Amino acid sequence: MNQYYLTEWRALTKATEVLLHIYTVPLKDPSSRNTQGGKLIFHLNKLNNFQPMVFFDQYIASFEEIKQWGDETFLQYEARPISPSLNVERTLIERLLKKQLERLAHPDYMMNRGKFRSKQAHPKSTSGLLIYPALDLNVNVSETAEIVFGFNLTHQFEYRENLLQQIKRDPKSVSAGMRVMDSTHPKSYEYEFVEVAPYRANEVSPIMKCSIIDYFTKKDPKRIIAPDALVVHVKDRNNHILPYLPEQLKQSCSFETIPTHQFGAVNRIIKLSPEERMSKLMPEALKLIGRLPMLQFERQDVRAARLGYSIQTLPSPRLQFGKGKTTSYAKTGLNQGGVFETGEATVSFFVDPKLRDHQKRQVIEFINKLKTTSERFGVTLNVSNKPKGLSQKLPSDLLQAEDVLYQLKSVPQHFEGVVVVIAEEESLQHSYQAIKRQFGGKQDVVTQCVELHDRVLNSEDTLYNILLGIYVKAGLQPWILGEPLHSDCFVGLDVSHENGKHAAGIIQIIGKDGAMIKQKALSTSEAGEKISSETMREIVYDTLHAFEEQYGYAPKHITFHRDGFGREDLTLIDSILSPREIQFDYVEILKNINRRMAIHEDGWKTSQGLSYTKERMGYLLTTSPHIRVGMAKPLKVVQQTTTLPFEAILTDVYRLSFMHVHSLLKTRLPITTHYADLSSTFHNRGLLNANTEHEEALPFV
Repeated sequence: MNQYYLTEWRALTKATEVLLHIYTVPLKDPSSRNTQGGKLIFHLNKLNNFQPMVFFDQYIASFEEIKQWGDETFLQYEARPISPSLNVERTLIERLLKKQLERLAHPDYMMNRGKFRSKQAHPKSTSGLLIYPALDLNVNVSETAEIVFGFNLTHQFEYRENLLQQIKRDPKSVSAGMRVMDSTHPKSYEYEFVEVAPYRANEVSPIMKCSIIDYFTKKDPKRIIAPDALVVHVKDRNNHILPYLPEQLKQSCSFETIPTHQFGAVNRIIKLSPEERMSKLMPEALKLIGRLPMLQFERQDVRAARLGYSIQTLPSPRLQFGKGKTTSYAKTGLNQGGVFETGEATVSFFVDPKLRDHQKRQVIEFINKLKTTSERFGVTLNVSNKPKGLSQKLPSDLLQAEDVLYQLKSVPQHFEGVVVVIAEEESLQHSYQAIKRQFGGKQDVVTQCVELHDRVLNSEDTLYNILLGIYVKAGLQPWILGEPLHSDCFVGLDVSHENGKHAAGIIQIIGKDGAMIKQKALSTSEAGEKISSETMREIVYDTLHAFEEQYGYAPKHITFHRDGFGREDLTLIDSILSPREIQFDYVEILKNINRRMAIHEDGWKTSQGLSYTKERMGYLLTTSPHIRVGMAKPLKVVQQTTTLPFEAILTDVYRLSFMHVHSLLKTRLPITTHYADLSSTFHNRGLLNANTEHEEALPFV
């Protein structure tokens, strides 16, 4: 018999049964309460033998009375359980339970960026990287006082060499602003590298008022430090400069910063099958969480049904292609019926000058394959002659030049339609951003980049994906849903964050068939996570106008899909739509959640379409990857409104995850939030023209 599990463990103990010591402390400057709270906790920790305590807003809490206050004071003290209706008090006990667990887990675990790393775990090594398994835990306390722990097995990355070794190997690789971490400290403090100090370990540091050697003589008398050892300066989160021995530091490393050429080797280590991941995760997480003496647990309360979830497997939708053919598989549909929207597409070919001599035959062969396959799908590729002769005038090293961004400035004007850039892998790695910036960001010319290698020439799937990219950039719809959605119109919303920039992105899916009519990356910069009222008003009006332009009437219902937590003013949306007798739903799509879903039956497995739902919230598996690719990650879907039934909301999210019409690959996210994320990211990086004329195309895929 199948057993359905969720990596979520509910305590039998209610939050209202746990005694807390709660202190209200004075705030000198309410605008910097986080900084003040952090400093106060740091001070009180040292005075009270590092007993677990936390702060939030102007409150400090502990499971024990805080007896030593030194020169600090508090305004009020209470020993009582929390009031679960108050968010601030729920946050206090959530933070305190995790802090208490950190204390109880020592010395078996070390804390690394908020995650529990077993000291017994042996790292796996590849290409100068150390890869450690780690447990990621979070605590949620509900308004009904339920305490739930969510957990997941993740991986953390560390460079093998320390900063001193890196400086000696390649001094230019270490520069100001680089993130570094203290790999010798149990909490792995992270800093910003400033400089190599102008003094050595035996010289007095003007910051410390003593030498590094004198400092360690008092702290660790057995430690031997060479008199001429290098010293570096780093900056902490409060912008304080700290002297450090570089052998104590390593350059910070995360999956996002790993070089592209190392992805394959890293993925072979971290992509665990359901059996590998769950068999490690479940016993270790339950053993760790079960250490909390103030809470009682039932071992069965990690099963979805015991946690109060309804279990259902959603059927895959039928997709409609050309000639009326329907199927759930994109490749089958293309082969049997071709694309849904047939016609013509103008393309230009921009061939890497490096290829024009020694690989001219392969380029011609590839172009001919594109044209003949596209004809079979029902789309004629009209190849423009506008760039004819341009390639002979371009230097052979154009796409590998240091000033490629400059050299490309006058190139886009020689092309029209969708520009298919054909280049060597090395050339594209060097010039991809420059191509997208000059063609797309500056001159609103849509590009499809292709690396010319054996897979492109011999793989049918790769050829199909390239054609799908061309079609969506030409504004053609490769397929639609064969069965209607529950809402007339869907709007995807996202705020992209990159290098301090925040920008709202939007992709609109118009109509019950899942086909897109308009995308727009808004040029308005947002102050943070929340989409401003002004931007939201523009989004709603754009949506109504686009729908009415397409269909000649207004929608009866709109569903907004928000990538991440929604903090927007729903009253504003209602004030615009209600007078027009238009209903709406607002739905959060959370993609990075601390949960895994799995079925146990003679081992662990996952199932595409599996959902666990409770009231207006649910977890959903939208993919079923091969075990060598890893374990499927669920989405969390939260309905903030109550217009449509939640089952309809969840079903539409699942169906829209089949509408990534630029690729044969089944993607995890619904088209709404995935394309909104890509759109806003491209906009932030200057790769998408703010006033683009390609609003019915997908220039960012």
